Amino acid sequence: MDGNMFLVGERVITLALILLAGVYARKINILDDATTKKFSAFLVNITQPLMIIASFQMEFDIDRLREGAWIFVVSAVIHLLVAAIAWLLFKPVRNFETRKIYQMGTIFANIGFLGFPVLSVIFGYELGIFYGVFYTMFFNFFVWTYGVYLISKKSEAKNKVKLPLRKIFLNANMISSVAGILMFVLRIRIPTVLLDSVQLVGDMTFPLAMIIIGSLICTIKFKEVFADKRIYYFLFVKLLLLPVVMLLIGAMLNIPSLFVYIGALMLAMPSGALVAILAETYESDAKAAAANVGISTLFSIITIPAVLWIIELVLG
Repeated sequence: MDGNMFLVGERVITLALILLAGVYARKINILDDATTKKFSAFLVNITQPLMIIASFQMEFDIDRLREGAWIFVVSAVIHLLVAAIAWLLFKPVRNFETRKIYQMGTIFANIGFLGFPVLSVIFGYELGIFYGVFYTMFFNFFVWTYGVYLISKKSEAKNKVKLPLRKIFLNANMISSVAGILMFVLRIRIPTVLLDSVQLVGDMTFPLAMIIIGSLICTIKFKEVFADKRIYYFLFVKLLLLPVVMLLIGAMLNIPSLFVYIGALMLAMPSGALVAILAETYESDAKAAAANVGISTLFSIITIPAVLWIIELVLG
């Protein structure tokens, strides 16, 4: 237990220091809105997909494939339950725009930017990304369906939404995930020289992600954010309440510890940057969404190790 705590705490601190590099780069105008968006596109479309493909270059193991399939199912159940819980817990928020931003921030976590690094520390690089990919596959489907539906709503009334079908099934992460799984199942190995290049570019994902988040944090007006008492309720629900509830329910139902471990840990991740991107795309409250992403990321530096300690205390 103490070993994982130490490793994750050390990794979170390392990522936080890289985040500060992003803050500094933004402060001295090396980064701005335009370059941050380009870095984000580079990460989502190139480095992360290559990282995913490289992680599947391991010997085929039917037990691993079964674990991955069950993690996909766990992810689906968790996302659906959290969507219902978020609707219930934030129903008292009167402002509809604010309410749906809180709901989005609660449902869609930063699995790729922070979840993958934490999983790679606990399970090893290849296996951690392997598990993360299966968990993320339902996330990608859900965010481009229910997420788009929710963020595009302009009122309490039901609305017709044209879902971006291309982004649901043809986004870079989904394509690389399917390609990686097929190569794993069919035992297709990438030549060493090419694999080395794929891994080197893929390894840029984690530091690049933190630099992007650091740049985004610089846009937050902290006095305004912390003056709103609702942010503290959101942070408590997102970073502590949901992962602990998931952990306790999983333990009581005797769900295999691996799936409870991953599910609770992924719920402890802060809000995903995609929430802010969708808010801007669908003309919602993008500033509030960005603030929630940034603030939850900062607080997660403390809460992720705390949740991990609780997880290992309960699961042994």
